Amino acid sequence: MIKKHFNLQGLSIVFCGGFFGTIVRYLLSHAIQTDLGNNWPYDILLINITGAFALALISTLADESLYINPARRLFLNVGFMGAYTTFSSLALGDLTLLTGQKAMLALLYLLCSICGGIVAVVLGQILGLRIIQRHASAAPELVDTAPDEILEEEYP
Repeated sequence: MIKKHFNLQGLSIVFCGGFFGTIVRYLLSHAIQTDLGNNWPYDILLINITGAFALALISTLADESLYINPARRLFLNVGFMGAYTTFSSLALGDLTLLTGQKAMLALLYLLCSICGGIVAVVLGQILGLRIIQRHASAAPELVDTAPDEILEEEYP
């Protein structure tokens, strides 16, 4: 029987990332609504698309152990991006448009969110792969080296 243990250090890392992700999301959402209004969920769309891009970039770099060790990945992917992006806000924004008799705007928002998110992920992966290629050509001896040992075990 494998015994799983509670990791306070990992929980603390996620908590800190989530705290900062929430603050950035709040400030950015407020700034976007101030500039563009709140008749259409521009803020949620922009936040989720930039979050998809950043998550793909971070994951691509982390998969190559380049710049992003397990602790940083936990902080950024699970904590920060988990709090920064949100599917529930996307669903609420879409439902709000639908109940406000704006079916075409709701459909446009949903399509922009899904297609924009997919494009953002692809672009994030492409950028991550280009960074890895440049790093490999600049310092080939450093590619595939172990990440900094901040945490002893890897986190999803």
